[in-house]
Formats: sequence, structure tokens, C-alpha cells
Amino acid sequence: MDLCDRTILITGASRGIGAALARALAAYPVRLALLARSEEALRALAAELNAHGPARALPVVADVAQPEAVRAAVATVEATLGPVDVLVNNAGVGMAGPVGSLDHAAAQRVFAVNYWGALYGIEAVLPGMRQRRDGLIVNVSSIIGRRAMPNVGVYCASKFALNALSEALRLEVRADNVRVVTFYPGVTDTDFGRHELTGTAARYNRNRVPKTPVTRTAQALVRAIQREPRDAYVTLFDRAFVWGATLAPGLMDRLLARFYRPLQRFEGRSCPCTEDLSGT
Repeated sequence: MDLCDRTILITGASRGIGAALARALAAYPVRLALLARSEEALRALAAELNAHGPARALPVVADVAQPEAVRAAVATVEATLGPVDVLVNNAGVGMAGPVGSLDHAAAQRVFAVNYWGALYGIEAVLPGMRQRRDGLIVNVSSIIGRRAMPNVGVYCASKFALNALSEALRLEVRADNVRVVTFYPGVTDTDFGRHELTGTAARYNRNRVPKTPVTRTAQALVRAIQREPRDAYVTLFDRAFVWGATLAPGLMDRLLARFYRPLQRFEGRSCPCTEDLSGT
């Protein structure tokens, strides 16, 4: 997609991948709708982007887990900036904890944001895209939405569900010239993980995983918007991880069992989810 004069709606835009994507896109003459719950952070980011141009940024405060709020937000965006050409479903919430000892309310919140929030955004912009016979939807998943990890089963499940939604939607809207990209970042160097109250074992594990700079992830997202591949990854490691899990699932089971052995000392405690709605 040519980015010139496009309206792009980014959810989870107040920090993390969403904010980095907004800064990367601000180098182009686009109109950016920045949606998240944190009004102060959104206004600061919009002011930063508007001060340097050529992009125009609009802060939009909404909780993606509330369908009425999402519909109202999209209506505000389209009345102010014009029809949404690109929707980037980036908002995400993390959760850790072993199956069998989960906080069900927290697990429901994970799905409310990671899956239902994306669906609400799609439902809000899709009629206009179909009518114009043009539009792009980018769903930000995760490499662990392709291969689940121990101790984060609910989070992985929410991303698996998002992947299935992307696959079905891609075929349903193909005749309307609406394209769907699924974006699979690996562990990105943001405060997404640091906002999770997951205990020493999970923190120890995350520190052993290579982290990608958030600016690199944002640039990969920009390329995905421009090139519109079916699936997009950030690094060769991310792609190799998914390929390895697909081609040799038994071997991957054994490797992950060894790698995550410290998590077996989690002692059955459930972990609340983070409320940082800023991407995966």
C-alpha cells in the first residue's frame, strides 16, 4: 500500500510497539489515529508527532474491550480524519500462570482485549472498507500465537484465536479488495513484560530470550503495511522458531521442556494480567 494521504488507526498506541509504530509512520504524509486508554500518554505522543510533521496525529481514548467505545472511536476518527484505510490491531494484554491455577477473570480480560478487541475494531471499519473496495487490516499476533509456550497458555490461546480470525477474514473479504496481514513479532524490548506481575520464575525465563529493539519491530510493521504479505515476521529467529515448531513439533516440545524447567517451581500460583494495552 502506498502510505501517502492514508488514514491509519493504531490500537494500543500509547506505548510499546504501538507508539513506536506511530513514530515510524510519522515520517510519511499520513493521518494517524492513536487509540488507547491512557489519555495523557496519547496526548503527549500526538503533540510530539504533530510538532515535527508531515503526519497528523489524533489521540482517541477508548477501551478496545468495549464494543460501543470502539464504534464511537471509529466514528470520531472518520469524522475528523476521513475513512480508515488501515487498521492495526495492536492492543494486547499479557498474562502468565500455569493451567489449573489461573485467575479466570484475568483470563477473560486477556481474551476481551486480544481477541474481542481486535474483532470489534474490524467490525467497525469493515463496512466502509467494503463499500470503498479498499482497505488493509493488520492483526498483531505473536510467534507464540503459532507455537504455545508453557506458563502463558491463555495469552497464547488468545493469539491463536486471533490467527484463526485473520485466516477466515482474509478469504471472506478477498472479493472486496480488503487485505489482511497477520504480524508475528517475537519478544520485543518494551515494558509489556515488565508490567506483568508474574514472579521470579517467569522473569528469569524472559531474560533468557533474545529481545528485538522496538524500533526494529516498528519498521517491520511499516514494511508489512506497505508490502501487504499474508504473514510477516520481524527477525529470522522469529521465522525459524515458527518453522521449527511446524516441521519438528516433537523436538520443539523437548527443547521447550528443558528451557522452561524453572517454571515448574511456580507452585500453583496464578498471575494477574498486565493492563498495558500496548502490543505483544
